[in-house]
Amino acid sequence: MEGLKRFITIQESPYHGLNLCQGTVSEMLRRPGEEIYDVIRYFGSRKKIFNVHFRNIRGGLGNFQETYIDEGDVDMLKALRVYKEVGYDGMLMPDHVPSLDVDPDGSRQFSYTLGYIKALIRAVDAEG
Repeated sequence: MEGLKRFITIQESPYHGLNLCQGTVSEMLRRPGEEIYDVIRYFGSRKKIFNVHFRNIRGGLGNFQETYIDEGDVDMLKALRVYKEVGYDGMLMPDHVPSLDVDPDGSRQFSYTLGYIKALIRAVDAEG
């Protein structure tokens, strides 16, 4: 995290920030299900999140596995609420998920993830 914090200060500009891969950042945390929300707040409150790879994992630093968006340790609804809280209005992009033999090109998993993200957005928007 310290490297990412340092990165955003290299060049102070509204055009310098992060493509925040939530999954990759979660992999750097000891307790992603507790810590990722403060990470989102830190970078989001500084307007340094330009894009989000919206992905979930199980585990944490040095011992994690990729999961489907709804099966990891991070509460993705809570994460989306935090993105809204900090005023993030950019893209939430589906990211890679575990592979299945029945879906070799990943199109089903991508579709599921995209639909899940759209449902989360609608739920948060409905909260006001």
